[in-house]
Parts: sequence; C-alpha cells; structure tokens
Amino acid sequence: MKASFLWKDLRFEGISEGGIRTSIVCEKLDLLFDFGAVTHDRIYRRNLLLTHAHLDHSAGLPYYISQRSLQKLPPPKIFLPSSTVELWEKILRSYSDLEGFPYSYELRGLDLGERAEIKPGYHLRPWPSFHRVPSQGYTIYQSKKRILPELEGKPRSEILERKARGEDIQSNLEVPLVSFSGDAKIEYVIENPDVQKSEVLFMECTYYCKKKDKAQAREWGHTHIDEIAENSSFFKNKALVLIHPSKRYSMKDLKVALDSKLPADLKSRTYLFLPET
Repeated sequence: MKASFLWKDLRFEGISEGGIRTSIVCEKLDLLFDFGAVTHDRIYRRNLLLTHAHLDHSAGLPYYISQRSLQKLPPPKIFLPSSTVELWEKILRSYSDLEGFPYSYELRGLDLGERAEIKPGYHLRPWPSFHRVPSQGYTIYQSKKRILPELEGKPRSEILERKARGEDIQSNLEVPLVSFSGDAKIEYVIENPDVQKSEVLFMECTYYCKKKDKAQAREWGHTHIDEIAENSSFFKNKALVLIHPSKRYSMKDLKVALDSKLPADLKSRTYLFLPET
C-alpha cells in the first residue's frame, strides 16, 4: 500500500519503512527521492535524488535504469553524493554487462550546497545528513520574483515609471519548498537553515520508544522522536512529515508517541507518512 501526502499542488506518494524500503515520488516535480522499493510506475520520473547507498534506499537503481532503457525513455538524471559516483559506475557497468545491453543514464555527483536545476523554476541543493556512510539530504527550491525591498510601499506610478526607464524593479528569490532527509541524525535539521525553513520537511524518525533510545539511534545514524521533541524550535516548517519508522512499531504506537512527546505547536504540523487503512 502507498502512503501519500498533499501539500498545495504537490502530491507525494510512496513508502518508507526503516531498514526495509524507501522511495517517494513527486509527479509534478518529475522526481524520486530514493529508490529502495522496486516499483514499476516509478520509472517514469526522470530525476532521481539518491541520498545514500544502503539498499533499502538504493536497491532499485539498476532496475530503474534498465527499464527506462528498455522502454526507450530519455536517460534518467541521478543525483547522488559525489564521493560515491565511481563505485556506482562500477556497479552499473556490471549490471549492464550481465543484462547484455548498454545502460543509458547520467550520474551527477553533487557536493554539499551545490546547485542543480530540475525543471524551469525549480532547483535543488544537497545538505549533509550525518548518516554513517556518505549521505546527503536534498532541498528543492522554487525560484520566484519579488519587488526590490527599497520599492516596497512606494506608489505604483513610481514603480511603473522606473520599470519604463529600464530599471530592474525585482530580485530573484529562492524559496525552500521541500526537504528530504534520507537517513539522518538530528543535526540534519539543526545545522542546515534551509532545511529548517522548508515549507515541507520529510524527516527520518526511526525510533519512538525507550528500548531504542537516543544513544542507539545516534550510533546507527538515525533520529529518535525524543530528539525532535527536544529540538522542536528548529522545526520552522509548515509541515513536518515523518518517514522511516522501524517495523517494530504499530500505527497506534506511532500515533501515541507523537501525541505524548511532541509539543502542541509542532504536533499540529506533524504527519506520519503511512498507508491509509
């Protein structure tokens, strides 16, 4: 079963289960966050944002490339940590040899903070996610125009006169629209201002109980619900969508934890990315 989350005109669909599979698609942005769930309908999104190489996030990568090649779709653009490009090239060459036909794709290794275009009006930047292997989360930005600050409040006639003289009356604005953590420690939010300010944040939260405490979460490069509660002031997002829960928890367990642990303001903006029952 698919989970879904709708924000304005952006619909996110997919699944995210800790240690099992994570893959979330946004059709309007023509992109995938990770490909740990081998699902055929996902191959039609051309941009894949790969956070790290653990198989519950990356196992579907050869399938994704192979299927697009077989169906003569344009080569996919795969964004990933720059330090992992060489190893992925070896893996994909091996799969291509095993299948007996050439794979067609573009691997785009990105350094932290580097800008990459997705589609007109949208671009991305990766930010450190502090997992235990090379990893990065991604922020999608929407480019907007805004009137220059010094012209705010000025008469409309004056603004139009300046425009007629050929003066630039607008500036470009990068709006952090959505961030996706992949597997991450809480520092992914604390140390990345644009993640904090994203309208929507898909944030890994694997552990929700005392049996798996904060120390154990940090040891494995994950986040505990208690850390989110303790650092709630950093979450300035309009919507916080929690992903990657451990399979040890039932839906009831997760909802009880959110209700009992999160402060009211953050709780009102927090959602579980779970299939509807």
